Amino acid sequence: MKGTIIKNLKLTKVIDGDTIKLMLNDKEESIRFVCLDTEESQHGSDKPVTNAGILASKWAKDYFGVNSKGIPASEVLVDIEFDTNDPVQVCLRKHRDNYGRLLCYVYKSGTKENSNLRLVQEGWSPYFVKYGRSRLYHLQFMEAEAQAQAKGIAIWNPTTNAGGENRDYSTLVPWWNFRDNVVQDYRLLGLQSGALSVRTDYDAIVEAAKAGNQLTVLCDLQSGINAWMGGGALIYAGSIFQKFNLWIPNKDSAEAQTVLRLIENRYGSEGQRNYVYVSGVASLYPANEQGKPQIVLTDVEQLKDFPPS
Repeated sequence: MKGTIIKNLKLTKVIDGDTIKLMLNDKEESIRFVCLDTEESQHGSDKPVTNAGILASKWAKDYFGVNSKGIPASEVLVDIEFDTNDPVQVCLRKHRDNYGRLLCYVYKSGTKENSNLRLVQEGWSPYFVKYGRSRLYHLQFMEAEAQAQAKGIAIWNPTTNAGGENRDYSTLVPWWNFRDNVVQDYRLLGLQSGALSVRTDYDAIVEAAKAGNQLTVLCDLQSGINAWMGGGALIYAGSIFQKFNLWIPNKDSAEAQTVLRLIENRYGSEGQRNYVYVSGVASLYPANEQGKPQIVLTDVEQLKDFPPS
């Protein structure tokens, strides 16, 4: 199967090893290479800047033929491919990350080389499955990663980041694979059950909240409890781009304490399962057109590892 492809888009900037900008529908869009997570080349995130990140950024700029300032030295066109074959407008809504960037495979126009696979093959990124594996190129990514590991190149060579910051892939990769298994369960079981995903079904969640409907939502709770206020606990279960909250009232009650313990012990930090199916009546808070969708948690039975049958 091939994904939906948009061809001949003008590249405007290479940000780093896994992010570029291009012109699409008369506006500049940020593109995050799906299934990649190159190391950081610039400060500003919670991940360390590493030598491998700086080298990956340089490699990407050279690969796409841009100058040292990241501005195309000549007309550079790229094609993008989404990980499903939905209509273009559906892909433009569905394939976005927590920051609103489009998630795509990228090709230099006129070539058949998948740049995402090439970066893994060159050792600049692991096969990044934290948010789910590739539907189209899973086997190719696995093979590309194994080749880079066998050669001991880039991030798989301890000397690349020697003496500086580094990332612990021996811990991260098993965690990402754990999360990927949950996403696979969602793709096989959750979709059939009617469970919604914040990442792909946000508009439907908003409409359900406006109507006060019962629903089940697959949430990612890796950041745990985000705020304590008004005697309750607030969880940001969405993103900056798609806001969706869980509210646990009366935090000192026995019911709330049970819910909080489950989140702390099973879902709410790095290395844990993170993903959970949350069921309940959706509402807007505040209760007006500017309100954000939420589900109020009052019973531990609202949290499940698998969708309700």
